[in-house]
Amino acid sequence: MPAAYAFWICGCAFLNCAGWLLSALHQLNAAGYGVALLIFGAATLLWTRSREAGAGGNTQPAVPVRAARGFDFKKYVRRFRQPLPAIFLLVAGLVFLGGLIYPPSNYDALTYRLPRMLNWLAAGHWHWIASLNERMNYSGTAWEWTALPLLTLTHSDRALFLINALGFLLLPGLLFAIFRRLGVARRVAWTWMWILPLGYGLATQAGSIGNDLTGAVFCLLAVYFGLRARRSDRVGDVWLALLATALLTGVKLSNLPLALPCLVAVGPALPRLWKNRAGTLAVAGVAVLVSALPIMALNQRHTGSWTGDPLNAGKMRVSSPAAALLGNSLLLAEGSLMPPVLPGARPIGGAINRHLPAAWTRRLKEDYPRFFMGSLNELPGEEGAGLGLGVTLLLLAGGLATVMNVGGGVGKNFLARFPPVALAAWIAIAVFLLKLGSEAAARLLLPYYCLAVVPLLRLPAQRAWLRFRAWRIFLALMAASVLPALVLSVSRPLWPAQTVANRLAAARPGSKTLARLATTYTAYAHRNDVLASVRAALPDDAREIGFIAGPNDTDYSLWRPFGRRRVIYLRGDGEPWLPTPEVEWVVVKADRWPEISPMPLADWAAAHHATITATIPIVELVSWGAENWCVLHFERPPR
Repeated sequence: MPAAYAFWICGCAFLNCAGWLLSALHQLNAAGYGVALLIFGAATLLWTRSREAGAGGNTQPAVPVRAARGFDFKKYVRRFRQPLPAIFLLVAGLVFLGGLIYPPSNYDALTYRLPRMLNWLAAGHWHWIASLNERMNYSGTAWEWTALPLLTLTHSDRALFLINALGFLLLPGLLFAIFRRLGVARRVAWTWMWILPLGYGLATQAGSIGNDLTGAVFCLLAVYFGLRARRSDRVGDVWLALLATALLTGVKLSNLPLALPCLVAVGPALPRLWKNRAGTLAVAGVAVLVSALPIMALNQRHTGSWTGDPLNAGKMRVSSPAAALLGNSLLLAEGSLMPPVLPGARPIGGAINRHLPAAWTRRLKEDYPRFFMGSLNELPGEEGAGLGLGVTLLLLAGGLATVMNVGGGVGKNFLARFPPVALAAWIAIAVFLLKLGSEAAARLLLPYYCLAVVPLLRLPAQRAWLRFRAWRIFLALMAASVLPALVLSVSRPLWPAQTVANRLAAARPGSKTLARLATTYTAYAHRNDVLASVRAALPDDAREIGFIAGPNDTDYSLWRPFGRRRVIYLRGDGEPWLPTPEVEWVVVKADRWPEISPMPLADWAAAHHATITATIPIVELVSWGAENWCVLHFERPPR
């Protein structure tokens, strides 16, 4: 497995470097990536052969022997007959099945991450995009650079889920190795290596293109190689730890505090960097390139702030640490206790929000702009899920058992249960909770959980309770609680969801719950190409499409077929917009038009020699309902 981990880090680092370098050369295209991948393949082949030659002597007979010893089929069959590995294997199968059947529907990806990639490809290089959706510019790029070759070479997004799905398969082995090195009992480590990946947020993102799982994998890889480097005396392990840490920060800026536990893990081995100064210098250059530093520098250049949001327009920064801690703690509790199925989620969430103490509500309204405690859904979704009820209950039960002195007390000093790496992870969480404010806090913390749980797993009760059959059954039930979330998922349902939901809604037309169920499944089924009907109203030969909408609206559908069209963002910014000769077709979200001109759209079109050729109602988000989108055609003057 260490070879697979190293290949994952090196492959992702290479693709990130290739993205930035091809961009600098203005060769961000299929040909550029073709050459880059040939270089990577040749380098991998040479490295493999050099390792075989370095082993000494005639290596031919040793290869099949090592292969035979490396994979014992009967051993793996026996392993996956046990309940927890069997549940993980079933979940992994469902993850790949859902990813193969359905196109990606992750909201953030469709709104800004995939469109930004298409903008870069259209220009042939990274550039600051003139869009109201500033997340296209200031967000981390590590996932995008990793995924861009697949999108470029296949002209499809269907294979992008493999980045998360394959990373998901790495989690159990990484967790076991890290837990053992951090002092978790062997049997407890083996148990939790299967349970923790089944947290609702991790499992639901495994078949999607969300990038929180990607950050979690890089975090674990960094800590794994950092701890390994302490014993191996190999500078290569230190390099891999530093590269994984850099990639972790490059995924998204909210991961920056996690660099602390990663550096604590590798810290004692850092003096080994001097053993190969030339190699260390090269790795340092690569680490800088794949980290958050390039996007931070570009943000500083274009906005005057390394965050890219100097005015805090996204309202992610909370000025009051007390308000941030209160709001994030409430949101974290909400996300952690989310059950696998919650009928009547909206009324329940609304009731929770209304019954918060008035002093809390007032303080959060003033100092935590994005706080809202009533955003529960009927099913855990990849856009908001945290660990979920199953894993959280198991952790709380272990803590309760400790209070009840099951398996012995925790000792006089509870901090003894905190290895330095885990303590650093808790400090990183504290920084997050005190500084950042988002309604998706439980999801954004997904990369943090895997290290933060270590002290809880070191409690004596965790080992003592494994002796009881009832506890082992409870573990399996809680682990299996993620299955309804995957099977019933609105993003990738593994049952005839639309057919059944629509029939139920038709049979009981007065039921708001069934109507919402049918609307939700229908909306998600079309989310990947939500503006398909708008695109159908455009002629096939339209190559440049003007786009006027809000910062949270997706233009992704209008790029299809990929590589043949380009979307041009026609920003108002409070100033009147006038048509330009190069844009013949424009798509407008009707309720956003007043931000462009005080004149009604139909009157404005008539005054500027344009015709509204189509007005189409679209349900982009269920909570928004149906909204009208208009297609405008501007008459070009005769040449």
